[in-house]
Amino acid sequence: MANADFSRQQNRPTGGFDASSYRAAAPAEEEVRLTPFQQKLAGLEKALPAALGKQAVAAALSIVVMLACFFGFGGAKLRAKYDTVKNGFTTGVSADSGYTLNEELTTRLNTAANIITTASNTLGADSTEVQTAQAALDSFSACLGAVQSNGKIHAPDSLSVYTGGRMHMLYQSNETLGTAISQLYAKLQEQAADPMKMGAVQGQYSQFNSAQTIISNLHYNDAVQGYQKDVGCFPASVLGKLFGIQEVELFA
Repeated sequence: MANADFSRQQNRPTGGFDASSYRAAAPAEEEVRLTPFQQKLAGLEKALPAALGKQAVAAALSIVVMLACFFGFGGAKLRAKYDTVKNGFTTGVSADSGYTLNEELTTRLNTAANIITTASNTLGADSTEVQTAQAALDSFSACLGAVQSNGKIHAPDSLSVYTGGRMHMLYQSNETLGTAISQLYAKLQEQAADPMKMGAVQGQYSQFNSAQTIISNLHYNDAVQGYQKDVGCFPASVLGKLFGIQEVELFA
């Protein structure tokens, strides 16, 4: 029998794996956690056709960058402008040379009270004109207080005759007060020996009307309208909602 030739047979281990068959295990991929906003973007991307996927992500990233710029700069600028225009009721508008809506309305309030006091002493507290003027003054005072306190002092329910926001209610009550004081003063003139010489009450009435003339020429409403025009456009309109910036009311 021929001897078997084992010289060509390779030595193989009797069990397990040889070195050439071993491969290092691939490292586990690190888990990436997405923010809620990123998760929404990912969901939207999956819902789009493949051709639009990359475009959608690019557009979304552009929007995020744009909004970040608005938040950092536009929001603060818009807030500053809002504060300036809103405070114009008290501090005034640069074009008005120091005159303010709040000051002139307060003058109307004080002079009306003085006229009513004089009329009450002259005509009697039960006079129809005196009572009408006093009711108008009370309503006006409540509306002015509500505006001056920025809503911390609420106008009473008896002012339901007036509608709209606080500034509009103040405007309406000022008009009502003007009519009531004019009728009261006319009644005082009927009782006076000389309607053209009525002493201190005449000076009070002149100051009352002068304050209204100044109010009619103030630029407060112009400033408000300019502000409303600016914030009514994109992106200011979006920023206003995000930052809770409200509209400024006209005195009208």
